[in-house]
Amino acid sequence: MNRGKLYRAVFSMGVQHSMEYRFHFFLGLLGATFPILVQYFIWTAVYRHSGQDALFSYSYGQIILYTILAGLVSKLIATQFEHQIADDIKNGGLNKYLIKPISYFGYRLVSFFGQKAIYYGITALLLIGIIGFASAGGVLELQAIRLILFAVTLSGALLLNFLIAYCICASAFYLHEISYFFVITSLLVNILSGGMFPLEIFGESVVKALQYTPFPYTIYFPVNILSGKAEASAMYQGLLIQCGWILLFFWLSRLTWRVSMKKYSAVGG
Repeated sequence: MNRGKLYRAVFSMGVQHSMEYRFHFFLGLLGATFPILVQYFIWTAVYRHSGQDALFSYSYGQIILYTILAGLVSKLIATQFEHQIADDIKNGGLNKYLIKPISYFGYRLVSFFGQKAIYYGITALLLIGIIGFASAGGVLELQAIRLILFAVTLSGALLLNFLIAYCICASAFYLHEISYFFVITSLLVNILSGGMFPLEIFGESVVKALQYTPFPYTIYFPVNILSGKAEASAMYQGLLIQCGWILLFFWLSRLTWRVSMKKYSAVGG
């Protein structure tokens, strides 16, 4: 079997895996509604008592729309393979990839996209409903170019988040107990990416500083393209920056794993 067929088979396995565990995805979406509802009531109270039409440059409708979109996007791009990789490193699961004509990086990447294929479609349907509702309510002005760029940057966010997580997973070569480390880094990355609330809450100086990191380009940037918060020039500039981060983390992921593999002892498996 040539390499192309191998990767197609891995992608198919990823799709099948997502179908087998689709209940977990729907349960995850249901779980995501809880923090969204909590934030809805919090923001409603904040705007009501502030007496202002806009806070942090967001109107009430815009902040609610951001909260919903960010919740969906953060759920979609979530990796959730960190513990599997750590287990492969600790228990010798990497052994078989040392002799097979498929790299571990390639296997994880293609499998990840396979698992996300169905979820991408489901999320698209949910977004259509949200966009339609927001447009009817006057919160969102629907523009074809923003829909296209949102789809492009969302795919880029999926890849960038994978690469960031894959780099972090290399720490399993050095740390004995890694579970809590993954939980902490995942939460931190989500906050810095704008997954919990808009980055403007941190203040203008922090927002400017975060623009020099990859995190806003996974959630904050795609969401603001769709919501209309990102200006036209910022959309194209941000897309180029996102591509730059993808290329950089692709190189970093290969480098960190190449160096870390020198510490790997091929036992177990």
